[in-house]
Amino acid sequence: MNTKPIPIIITLAAAFLSCVISIVQRVEFAVFVSRLLVVVIIFLCMGTVIKMILDYAFRTLEPVTSLDEEPPDIDSIMIEDGVDDDENEGESEDISSESEEG
Repeated sequence: MNTKPIPIIITLAAAFLSCVISIVQRVEFAVFVSRLLVVVIIFLCMGTVIKMILDYAFRTLEPVTSLDEEPPDIDSIMIEDGVDDDENEGESEDISSESEEG
């Protein structure tokens, strides 16, 4: 899972809410900037921690697959499932002959 933008999204959302609240309260510019700076720093740290937790959780959930391994052959899968090619060919011929008659 791509978790790279999570800290940025959390930080921008918190900064937006901080700006809206500061504008509604009609605070002075110095207070506005100091609030925004504190909110950005705190939520950037929180977003980074959340990203690290999600990366760890998804790393343990996803199975590790090697790129060196060859993908399984369809014939070997069919043999393991007990599917015989001769049985399937007979069925497909019956279906095609019925559609021509009808």
